[in-house]
Amino acid sequence: MEDILFRFNPWWDSDFEFAGIPREAYLSQLLKQQKTKEVVLITGLRRVGKTTLLHQIIHRLLKKIEKNKVFYVSLDNLALKNHTILEIVDIYRRICSLKHNEHVFLFLDEVHFQNNYELQLKNLYDMGHCKIYASGSASLDIIMKSPYLTGRQRITRLAPLSFNEYLKFTNSEVTIADKHLYPSLAYEYVNIGGMPEYVNTKDPNVLQSLLDSVLYRDIAGRYNIRDRENLKDVLILIAQSVSSPISIRKISRVLGIKESTVSKILTLFVESNLLYYVEKEGKVSERKASPKKIYLADTGLFTALTDKVNFGAKVENRVYLTLDGTVNVRYHRFNGQEVDFVFNKKAYESKYKNNITSEDISAIKTLRGYRSKTVVSENVERKMEGINIVPLWKFLLNNKI
Repeated sequence: MEDILFRFNPWWDSDFEFAGIPREAYLSQLLKQQKTKEVVLITGLRRVGKTTLLHQIIHRLLKKIEKNKVFYVSLDNLALKNHTILEIVDIYRRICSLKHNEHVFLFLDEVHFQNNYELQLKNLYDMGHCKIYASGSASLDIIMKSPYLTGRQRITRLAPLSFNEYLKFTNSEVTIADKHLYPSLAYEYVNIGGMPEYVNTKDPNVLQSLLDSVLYRDIAGRYNIRDRENLKDVLILIAQSVSSPISIRKISRVLGIKESTVSKILTLFVESNLLYYVEKEGKVSERKASPKKIYLADTGLFTALTDKVNFGAKVENRVYLTLDGTVNVRYHRFNGQEVDFVFNKKAYESKYKNNITSEDISAIKTLRGYRSKTVVSENVERKMEGINIVPLWKFLLNNKI
């Protein structure tokens, strides 16, 4: 095993330079947690860049920490299959001649491939003398339901590239003089999405491979789903229904799949960070009983799923993802009208067009009790009957809502 661990940790015996574009918003947040005791759990969709982010953190730490006190391992490596996390960490300390009371940084990638990983992380936490950063493609939010790490963890969900990050990744950062380029770049961003590898290659096989891995390896393989075609059928229907509330009963009726099976599939999609629910605004009973809106984790995924979705629906999906850092984003339906998103007395409506009319803003205009109301347009910026009309590109740039 020693040679494998040395390959995972090239900085132990040579210089280590990280080649990549730093995701500074996440880096600054995660580096601030290096002196806390809690286990840092990084979750997110497959290929969203979790491994790259771990290496970015390592690269920063190596500037001020002894090289042998930083340890990285990817736990999906087949050669490590018969070793527990605790055994691997013990072997690491032995290789590097480190005492058990010497403080080290442990970076445990794809941690969910280990059985009882939450209990093992608790054991490492309780023994002390280490700071743990762990990541996994399957949702680590499940850990929050486990008693083992209650009060011992902080969870960060790594999202696909934001518009600002997309511009950096594609070398498309715009000067003030050239800001007329923003609308076309925003259009491009919504279509391509923010999965780093696809942004770099534009190869549709990247997205197809991603979906196959999530559907057939992470979900069907781990949860013993027999009829695998049900997984893709449900996901395609969701993609085609984005922007419209849809119920489990409707999905069941359209696809001829049992409601209990649809419910299980949707739960697994959410836990795999493949899609997100948005509930209807209202009392708890009303929220739970009403159909939910469902959005894909990245707008680029439409490319691999369906061509039967209009661009306006993709934009609404993108607007949701931009707001998703905000707690309790919901949609509002009242008096036969609907507003796309509400939270904290703020309301947002997605209308990807330039000829915004009074009819387009009628729902959000009549909404009572909200201190700010914003309509996201194609490229129009003005005030209209008390409503802020904002171009999509500007909304995406100023995404700290």
